[in-house]
Amino acid sequence: MKKIIISPPFSNIIPIFKNVDTIIGTYTLKKRKGRHRVLSTLKKTKKGWINNVGLRNPGIKSLKKKGTAISISIQETKDWSEIFEILENKTRKLKIKAIEFNISCPNAKVTNIDSKIINQARLLFDTIILKLPHNCDTNLIDQYITLNVDYLHVSNTKKIQKGALSGQDLISSNLETIKYIKKNYDQKVIAGGGIYSFEDFIRYYEVEADAFSVSTLLLNPFKAYFLIKKMLQYLK
Repeated sequence: MKKIIISPPFSNIIPIFKNVDTIIGTYTLKKRKGRHRVLSTLKKTKKGWINNVGLRNPGIKSLKKKGTAISISIQETKDWSEIFEILENKTRKLKIKAIEFNISCPNAKVTNIDSKIINQARLLFDTIILKLPHNCDTNLIDQYITLNVDYLHVSNTKKIQKGALSGQDLISSNLETIKYIKKNYDQKVIAGGGIYSFEDFIRYYEVEADAFSVSTLLLNPFKAYFLIKKMLQYLK
């Protein structure tokens, strides 16, 4: 994976940036109506955004968009065999090389991942990413490490009463999670959540994150372009 990653949901609706990787999705097996909620439920807060999207998507059979990686989430463990069958046919054509298992959406029930599912994914993808819940319990992190994925993605949005919160309010907790992982394990980490400025990026860089993801930053495409350019120059 490249050092800068564009994550869902805004990775699905923006032009491709140069020299970055894109994760498309998040897809489920069956269609979940209400994709307009990506924008209609967005509410600005002082340091981020609240949404109530809940994995709304057209279903994995409708996958047409190219990207470096695809984000997948499921609600029933039995869905995996059908999802992998569909992915085998589609990802080669679309040249998708990585999969992200999103087990972290606070607006929808998701099913955890086990080693059997990871091993199946290895047959189709070069890179495996696991996107963690916000403020993930260290005991859970210890369990996820045993799955031997390539990256842990820290983290998704934070569950609050009105939906899911993204933005700078996530940073402090995410930094602590990354510090725990890096102190105890030889594990690559994608840092995401609240990177709205170069200073936000540096905070994640200083705790030894290996890659950096942005999403709601893309609500301001011009700001995103110049910030991503500056981050790439720093990482050379």
